[in-house]
Order: sequence, then C-alpha cells, then structure tokens
Amino acid sequence: MRNSRILPLLGPAAALYLLAEAASLAGGLDAISWAIAAIAVSLTLAPVWLRRRIQDEVRGTRRVATLGVVAGIALAAVVRPSAMSLMRDIVLAVSLPLVGALLVDLATRVPDVARPRLRGLALTGALVVGAIGTLAALPPFELLGALRIVPARAADLPAWYTLGCAALAFVLRLLRRRGGSAPAALASNAWAELGLAPGLAVGAVLALTRQGDFFDVRSGWGLGALGFAALVCLYGHTALVDPKRRLRAAASVRATLAHTLTAAGLAAAVVAAAPHVPSGPAFLALAVVLGYLAMLALRQLTQRLVRSLLAPFGGRLLDAIDEARRGAARAASLEEVAAAVLGPMRKASAPDTVPLLWCFDPARELRIDEAGLALAPGASSGRPPGCVHDAFTGLGDVIVAADVIANVVRRPERRELAEVLEARDVFALVPLGAHESIDGALVVPRGRRRARLTLEEIEALRELAAEVGARFATLAASERGRRRDAERGRRLDTLEERLEATEEERARLRAEANALRVGRGASRQAMPDVAYSAAMREQQRRVLAVAAMDAPVTILAEGGTPIDRVARTLHAQSARAEGPFVIADAGSLSEADAEARLFGGPEGPGFVALAQGGTLLIADVAALPLPTQRALADALAAHQARSTDGAAYALDLRLIAASRVPLAPLVEFGVFDPELAQWLGAAELRVAPLRERREDIPSLVLLALDRACRVLGREPVGIEQAALDTLLAYSWPGNLRELQHVIDHAVANAEGEQVRRKDLPPLLGNPRVRPSEPPPAPAPDPLEGTYMELERRILETALERAEGNKSEAARLLDLKRTTFLDKCRRHGLGKDKRRSKKPPPSEETV
Repeated sequence: MRNSRILPLLGPAAALYLLAEAASLAGGLDAISWAIAAIAVSLTLAPVWLRRRIQDEVRGTRRVATLGVVAGIALAAVVRPSAMSLMRDIVLAVSLPLVGALLVDLATRVPDVARPRLRGLALTGALVVGAIGTLAALPPFELLGALRIVPARAADLPAWYTLGCAALAFVLRLLRRRGGSAPAALASNAWAELGLAPGLAVGAVLALTRQGDFFDVRSGWGLGALGFAALVCLYGHTALVDPKRRLRAAASVRATLAHTLTAAGLAAAVVAAAPHVPSGPAFLALAVVLGYLAMLALRQLTQRLVRSLLAPFGGRLLDAIDEARRGAARAASLEEVAAAVLGPMRKASAPDTVPLLWCFDPARELRIDEAGLALAPGASSGRPPGCVHDAFTGLGDVIVAADVIANVVRRPERRELAEVLEARDVFALVPLGAHESIDGALVVPRGRRRARLTLEEIEALRELAAEVGARFATLAASERGRRRDAERGRRLDTLEERLEATEEERARLRAEANALRVGRGASRQAMPDVAYSAAMREQQRRVLAVAAMDAPVTILAEGGTPIDRVARTLHAQSARAEGPFVIADAGSLSEADAEARLFGGPEGPGFVALAQGGTLLIADVAALPLPTQRALADALAAHQARSTDGAAYALDLRLIAASRVPLAPLVEFGVFDPELAQWLGAAELRVAPLRERREDIPSLVLLALDRACRVLGREPVGIEQAALDTLLAYSWPGNLRELQHVIDHAVANAEGEQVRRKDLPPLLGNPRVRPSEPPPAPAPDPLEGTYMELERRILETALERAEGNKSEAARLLDLKRTTFLDKCRRHGLGKDKRRSKKPPPSEETV
C-alpha cells in the first residue's frame, strides 16, 4: 500500500487489460458494459484523485486508494459476466476477498483505531478465500496421483466473503458510536457508513435474487447496480479521509437517505398507479401534477422521519440552536438574550432543567422562570464560578462536560471546573464574546440526554456563539457603561455632600485647622460651668479679671481638673478671641524633640508658630526640659522665637501655663528655670479642687449621669440619696475625672431606674471630714482576735452590706450559697435578722 508510485500505474493498466480482453470477445461491449468499464477505470484512478492527501500523510488515504484500485480491477473482471475467462475468474477470485479485507481494515483503523485484531483475521481470511476461489476457477487437476475437482459452489465463496466483510465493516462503524470515539471521528465515520449501505443493499438483493433476470449480476441492471454500489463505496471512504467534509457528514447522510426514500416511495407509487391511470393528455397532466405534489409531501415526511431517527438526540438541540439564533437577533438587553436562548435550550433538554447564561462582567447569573421569561436583574441570586472564565482558551472553545470529568485525573487543575459541571448537571459550556474577549458563557444542561455531543452540534453551538456572542458582548459592555455612570453619579453626589459640609465648617475650622494635629490636648473636654459653691464663684471672678490681661498666666490645678475649660474661657474673653487656641502637652514631649515641637524645625512649624495671633496653653509646663524652658524665657523676653533650623519669627501670642504644683518650690529644687518662672508668675490663677466645691457635686453628678447614659446608650437614670451621700462624703483626690469614672461605672452596674449605693465602685482615699465633726477614732486592727472571731466578723460585715440578703452576701464573699449558709449556722448568724430588721428609711432621688 505504501508503493504509491507503482499503484497509480498498475491499477489502470490491469483494468484496461481486463477490459480489452472482454471487448475482444465476440459481440464486444454494450452500452451498460461501457459504463461499467468507465466506472472501473475511474476506481483504479483513486491514487491519482487522492495524491494530495497521500502527500499530506492523511490517515487512511493510502488504504482508500488501494481499495479503489482493487475494487476497480474486480469490477473490470465482471464487465461481461456471461463470457468469463479463466484469467478474469482468477482475478475476480483474488480481488473480491481483498476488497472485503480492506473494508474491515479501514473500519478498524480509520478514522481512529478500534479492534485492530480483526484486521489480521480479515487479511488471513482473504488469502484463504482467494486461494479457494482460484482453485475453483481452475480446470480439474492432478494432485497426489488423483484427479482433483473443486466444487463449483466454491467459486461463489469470494463474493460471499466480500459481502460478509462489508457487513462486518458496517457493524464495526455502527459500534463506534458506543466506543468513545471523538466527535470528529464519528462525523467522518458517517461518510463510510453512507458508502457501505448501498453496497450491502445491492449485495443482499443480488444474493437473494440470484436466479432472477432483473437483478442478476449477469443482467445489465444487476451489473449497473454493482458498479453504482462500488462507486458510492469508494466515494464514502474518500470523504472519510477528507477533514473538510466532516462537518457536512451527518447532514449529507440524512439528506441522501431522505432523497433515496423519497425516490423509492415515488417509484413504488408510480409502478403501483401506472396501470390504473387512464390514457389521454388531460389525465397525464393531472397525474404529473399529483405526482409532483405527492413527491413534495413525501419529501417532507421522509426528511422529518430521517431527522428524528438519525439526527443526534432527535435533532432537538439543533432545532433549539436555530430558534435561539433567530430570537437573539432581536434582543435589546441581556434579559431578552437570556429569554431568547435559554427557553429553547430548556425545551431541547427537559422541562425541569435549568439552563443558565453567565455574564462575567458585570458578574450575573441569568435565568428564566417557568413561563420562559427572563428574571429581572437582582431577582436571581448567584454569580458565575471563577474557574469557568479561566477554562476557555478562545471563543471557539466549546467545553464538553463529559470530557472534562473523564480527564480530571490527567488534568488536576480542572478539578474545580469538573466539580462545578457535575454539580450543575452541565452538558456543555459555550463561550460568548467578541474580538477574542470572553464576556459570558451559555450553560447547556444535560437533561435526559446520555449520548455524546456530536461534531455537528459542536459546530452549531460555535455558530450560535459567534452570532449571539457579538450581541451579548455589546449589551454587556453597555451595562458596564451604565454601571460605571451610576458609580460616577454616586461618587459625584458624595463629593457634593462633602463639599457642602466642608463649606459649612470652613469658617470654624480655618483658625484651628493646624491645631488639630497637636495631640491629645486638642481632644480634651470639659463639663459646663457649675458655680454654686463660693470657691467656684471666686474662681469665675478671678478668670474674668485675668482674661483682660495680655500677660502670661499660670493655672495651678490638681490632677483630674479640666484646665482646658479655664484656658478656653481666658482665650474667649481676651482680645485674641478671634485667633487660634493651641494646646501643647509638655508631658508628651521628649527631651530630644521638645524644642523642635515647641518652636518648629525641619519637620514643620511648632506650637508657637501655630498659635500666632492667639493663645498657647502649655499643659504640665514643669515637664519641659530645662533647655527648652530657657529658650521659651528668652523668646518671651525678646518677643521673638527661633526654630531649630535657625529661622526667626516674631512672637505674637498669649502664653498660658498649667502646673499641678506651684513653680516657686520647683525653682528652689533646681528643676524649673527661674526666668521663665518670673515671666509666668505675673498672673496666677488657682482652680478649685472638687473637695472645695461640695455644693456643686449634686449638679456635677447629674451632668455625669446624663453623659454616661448617652455614652452607654441607655435610658436616663437617677441616683438615690444614700449613693449621693456617699459621693458627698468622699474627698475626690482625682477631682472631676474621677467623678466621671465613678458615675460611668455605677451607670453600667445599675439595674433599675436609679443608681444605688451598691452600684458604686470602691472609692479610694479617706472620706471627707466635715469641720463640725470630731476626728474619727483610729480604726481597730482588722486581724485582732481568733480565726473564728475573724470569720464571724467577716460574715456579719457581708450581711450588713447586703442588708440581710444571704444570696447577695455569699456573692460578695465569692462563696456558694450553701457554704455561706453552713458557716452562718455554725456561728448562729442570720436566724432572727429578717424578723428584727427595721424598715429602711425613705430614699430621696436626686
């Protein structure tokens, strides 16, 4: 078969020799014989027709060329079957089995390998049958001393063998549909099936009507049918090895079968109706018209019948694709595309399937309802899995779910995709897009279908993707544009709102914009002025008197006292009220950068520069390093400050210094600069501590309660008189800050509408001693007495604090209630407490 240079010459030469030998007999060749001779020579020229594919090394082309040569030689040998010669009988006996063996060989190896062992068996059988046929064609001969005569029926063995091999090849090709062949191989295989079918039909008819004159091979009709079958067989196998004809295979097979059935039915109708048609031109014209109409009706019927029987899955997917292409052409939105495409896909699969249309950007999952209408945007939840977009290699890449699942072991990177396809019962994924950009995917559900996707359906899905994808990409781009416009609109609205808010705050923030960066001093907050006490009224009078001065001021205040409130009042009542108010916390400045932070440096302006034209409050002024104190004193003396990088600028501000202790003792100990102390001692303002403002405590408590309730997000609460008396009796070493912390803790613990004494946390320090009361006696030693006496005193104290409530007393001691009761019984406590307990005094709510 590989000697392609000799085969194109040997085949036609042998055929022409046999035809010349047949024509030299008496009578020559008739018209049908000449037609068969032309077919025979044409078959032997198969290597010439296929030389381009032979050069391209297309699989199976050489075998098809050899089949054409052998079939042409066999057909040339029977051009005149009524006048056979010994040579033609031998050629026929040898060539016919080879035709059968080549058909089986092609069936097992082209277009893909399937059951290759049958090839050797078919070739061996051809050699044996050819030998027997040759012996049958020879005259009687002597063998081993005896005259040998092969039975005449053995001469028919090559024909029967060829017919059997053709039937076997046809069955093998039919079995490929269940053997896992690829769609391209199955499409090519259809051409070979089409080529074998007429030969089998003619062979079967000739075998069954051997004694008849009409279909006998020795008659013109029988010989013509045999030549036609040989020509169709070679044509089918020639198309088998032509990759360009794969896509047309299924449709051509169905069309050929439909036309054949139409012609056969029409011929049968003509034969049956001919004897009953009256003579005459009118009846003949009527018969022609009726015959034409009958042909059209029969053609439609046979096409539908053949399509339902031979088209993949009854042609439902192909019909759905055609319907989807027509509907999507009129779609004006993604929802309309979904309705036009998903509806036919659901009908092609099953009514209960869920076809999907995935859009990658914007990420959406488009569905249809039971009526076939697309769901509105946002009505269907879900987003396309991320692995789907990465699975496509191009717009023509139709992903078959069965192939992905079957090859997941070889390609583990597709395991996630395989799980998605299997979970959603996907049959195929079709990419949608334009210009090599994939914008979405069509999910074709499997439904009731179990057969593989054919090449015809894959190509139809590609055509659908090409037509619908361009429309889909345009609509997706339009929706992305609308989404971006909406986002820009929202951002513009937000910017406009911010701009309005900024305009409203610009006037207030202009003076203090830079001061917001100075640290925790800017975030201090003070309570409103409460001045019922004499000390507070005196402080307010003193603040108003000092505020009119422009000299530096020293504020002496204990820890926890809101000095920023006093400093802001001094600033607001001064001539510099329109200037900035800057707070510098000296306690937060390190010795290395204190001067740069105060006067400025390479990193930016300092507190002094920020407070130009206004007021500078230096909290904890004693915490400034001595070199910085001296520099500040020099700046006050010269009315000029100098940054650490050497830049000098005028000092135009009012300085307020805050200290917890007087400055004079600090100067004596050498920890404060005397010159700066002299500048700051020009005006001194002492802030009254909370222990000197006993009359203000009830109002301050109410303010603290209101703030705590707002911070904790609960309804306003009051305070019982007993709890207020406890707060009034306390010395408050932490001043207002400690008071706020105590009230916050109490509000958090309060369970009712009032803060009770038990809700207060433990208070540090000694209770405030009233001047009219004698000094308290020294407290007894808490460890005085035996262990039993100490335990009894502890139990009694817990019962007193819990007002006789044993469960509360046990909780205070962190004991179980049963353990506490057992200890009380051992000490004889709690028996008559409940009966002898006096009613509590009336409580007043503040």
